[in-house]
Amino acid sequence: MADFLVSVDSTGVFALPPDDRADIVERELAAGRALIEAGTIKGIWRVPGEKGNVGIWSAADSDELHRVIQALPVFPHATFQVRALATHPLGTPETKS
Repeated sequence: MADFLVSVDSTGVFALPPDDRADIVERELAAGRALIEAGTIKGIWRVPGEKGNVGIWSAADSDELHRVIQALPVFPHATFQVRALATHPLGTPETKS
């Protein structure tokens, strides 16, 4: 499995009519909970002052991550920035003890 830093700018969702926005937000929350339960989303944080979030996501590879992101209800209305993550010497199990 590979880890990715995923930044989501969901500003476009706020331009939708209120009923459409409420539907997408509800479906997105359900999809996000399922991805957390599956271990795909390892952690997620809001960014103060912005309409979006950042998270650490895990997938077999970038193609799988792309499929997961494209399946999200918010996908047509958001902008995603994905960065692959590599291990760092300070993050290895030997240095954590």
